[in-house]
Amino acid sequence: MPVQAAQWTEFLSCPICYNEFDENVHKPISLGCSHTVCKTCLNKLHRKACPFDQTAINTDIDVLPVNFALLQLVGAQVPDHQSIKLSNLGENKHYEVAKKCVEDLALYLKPLSGGKGVASLNQSALSRPMQRKLVTLVNCQLVEEEGRVRAMRAARSLGERTVTELILQHQNPQQLSANLWAAVRARGCQFLGPGKIDHCLAMRCKDERMPISRGR
Repeated sequence: MPVQAAQWTEFLSCPICYNEFDENVHKPISLGCSHTVCKTCLNKLHRKACPFDQTAINTDIDVLPVNFALLQLVGAQVPDHQSIKLSNLGENKHYEVAKKCVEDLALYLKPLSGGKGVASLNQSALSRPMQRKLVTLVNCQLVEEEGRVRAMRAARSLGERTVTELILQHQNPQQLSANLWAAVRARGCQFLGPGKIDHCLAMRCKDERMPISRGR
């Protein structure tokens, strides 16, 4: 029977034993389904499948790479290199480049690192949706095909959200309200007045902690 997954803000600890990830006993191992479990708990599984969604683990656990992106967030000693053998040299090269990109992006979650494997959400410049999408990307595993596909989707989602927030931050409130009101009318939803639209827009920006820049 599947185990209930932990909250996404608890990405710095193992969701099974609840110990914070480290470089010795509780090494973070990300699976192809994007769930991350410490190596100790993985070795104790009765069947070779993810304990959360029952996705089969097709790669030997000892071959799966340690998630360095998560290790660096808990202040653990991160090795300079870990040997991963893929099907060909070209895949190895692309893997190393993609892995380095994910590790660099993960540093934006550094201010979130709190005690006991729980992230503090109050110290980051990123909005909550951006934090969640970045955590999803950091937990993707790049060795197996399924993990790479999930990583591509997560990267695309993160990129789209970045563009959306940049547009919102650089568009003056009057133009943004006019565009939103036009979209509502185009969908036949004319029961909301402009005042209600402005209120909803203000609440949305407040919830996501995105300041609305004034027009020049």
